Amino acid sequence: MQCDKIPLFEPISRSQANLGLATNLSPEATLETWHRRLCHRTLDNHNFQYISDKVTDMRVKKDRDDTSKVCLLCALGRPHKEAQTKQREKPTKLLSVVHSDQCGPMQTTSINGEPYFITFTDEMSGRVSIYLLPTKDGALAAFQAYRARAEKSSGKELKALRTDGGGEYLNKQFLQYLKEDGIRHIVSPPDSPA
Repeated sequence: MQCDKIPLFEPISRSQANLGLATNLSPEATLETWHRRLCHRTLDNHNFQYISDKVTDMRVKKDRDDTSKVCLLCALGRPHKEAQTKQREKPTKLLSVVHSDQCGPMQTTSINGEPYFITFTDEMSGRVSIYLLPTKDGALAAFQAYRARAEKSSGKELKALRTDGGGEYLNKQFLQYLKEDGIRHIVSPPDSPA
């Protein structure tokens, strides 16, 4: 299906886009208007039926051809994402894959003045550990502390670390530590969650 052949809703003004703020104007409106009132939620038959059961006096005024239209704001706000070639299996053992990300400097620091923090999330259990950092280069020390605590408490060995490929993970010391201890470093593709 070609995008240039899909009829789009007419361009709208800012006040029309914020029509969701005025849902009490009329209980009867077109599907396009309900779509905007409900914050651009997808309104197929199943979703619309579910919502209309929850909302008092929600009626749809039939428009010529609501079903073949695409909302321009939704089309722009939901960019195309390439399909992944292979679905990743979720680990069945603790510490098989640990995700990590470092954030900062934060505008508001911690009580002790640390402007950075780093997170470690075990993919199997979903358990999250957070370490506060005084400087950005504290990622390796935080990882070593996390690993020691996690391995001791679980009785398992950390097998793989998945990161976004930030400089804090790709420096020589961090990569050497991972290599020496046999921990696989998985770098996520750009613009996708770790």
